[in-house]
Amino acid sequence: MQNIKNSLFLYLTPRQKSQLLGTLKSYAKKFKTQNTDDIAFKFLEDEKYYLDINNPHFEFVKDYLESDKFLSEIKKYIDYCFFEIEQKKLIEPYLEKQKELIKIQRKKASEYKMSKLKPTKKQLFYYEKITKAHNIEKKDTKDASRLDLRDWIMEILEKNE
Repeated sequence: MQNIKNSLFLYLTPRQKSQLLGTLKSYAKKFKTQNTDDIAFKFLEDEKYYLDINNPHFEFVKDYLESDKFLSEIKKYIDYCFFEIEQKKLIEPYLEKQKELIKIQRKKASEYKMSKLKPTKKQLFYYEKITKAHNIEKKDTKDASRLDLRDWIMEILEKNE
């Protein structure tokens, strides 16, 4: 199915072909509840209309609007677009799982980095303020990391909520 793009509209320049395929793909997405023939005829009607009012989207298409070969290639590409949409729906759950795993990895990497850094002055100041406000004994912050301070602060805030 991947070779379908390379086998269609060979009489167009690469730029013209790219523009046409992009438009056809947007038609397929926009009118996905309709069948292939309806979408192809809708595209051809729109192009004829724009040609009639002297404002064509694709001037190069005017020579091919009446061609059966052009129509059949449009239908093939729209079918291919529907196939692509279905394939994306099939792999969507796997992509979601992958996104979740990447999010977890990023969080672990961030926490690892925080565990190696010294706490900021703002963190230390905020920790002191919170412990005084809630009458909690301060822990030794001499050898603590940013991660430790963040966890201690979150602990205090969660207890008091």
